[in-house]
Amino acid sequence: MLLAAENLHKTYRLGRVNVPVLRGASIGVEAGEWVGVLGSSGSGKSTLLHLLGGLDRPDATRTRPAGVVRYQGRSLAEMSPRDLDRHRALAVGFVFQFYHLLPELNVLENVLSPAMVARGRLGYLRSRGELRRQAEGLLTELGLAHRLRHRSAELSGGERQRVAIARALINRPRLLLADEPTGNLDQMTGDGVLESIARLRAERGLTVVMVTHDARVAARADRVVSIRDGRVEAAGPGSESAA
Repeated sequence: MLLAAENLHKTYRLGRVNVPVLRGASIGVEAGEWVGVLGSSGSGKSTLLHLLGGLDRPDATRTRPAGVVRYQGRSLAEMSPRDLDRHRALAVGFVFQFYHLLPELNVLENVLSPAMVARGRLGYLRSRGELRRQAEGLLTELGLAHRLRHRSAELSGGERQRVAIARALINRPRLLLADEPTGNLDQMTGDGVLESIARLRAERGLTVVMVTHDARVAARADRVVSIRDGRVEAAGPGSESAA
């Protein structure tokens, strides 16, 4: 099991109201598996993904300890801040619905930015040539060889998302977490993005967790689970228990 989460709770405070989002969610993902997490808007899909990737921490109360997220058997909560930063930078790649490309950087610079952060200035300078070749190779594979010097404002939605995929993979993570990666795209463009994820997954042995509200998109995964009432449940033909 590459990734396992047990009994995750998360509540947000909106004004004077507590809004529970996750109520004991659990999920397990095998190495090399593609899991689709299906749920409606506000069901907690993105919150679950943030906890799985170490971008946020599960809640604890006086009577209930925090749930646990383990990567390769190691609890994220037991990692030092430095180790957790390194884990997020190198072990996990994130793809978001709204791309989050830096507008002042061109396509190649956006893809290289996680490599700069992970290695520091001196480490990046020592590896700059090889990293640039890797970034250019990824972008070429994603059909963007002609866009290396363009800025995000000059790209279509599908092109921006493919840049985001290349950026997520530049540090060669084992785990790709994708949050509604086709949510802002038309069906044809979205299908192209999903094909890119499928191809890169096969080539690199990636493990993929993708959250979506669209059953058709979720069906591209090996296994589909759903979020209902803050918990993860099996969903779809042939699905197995996610807990």
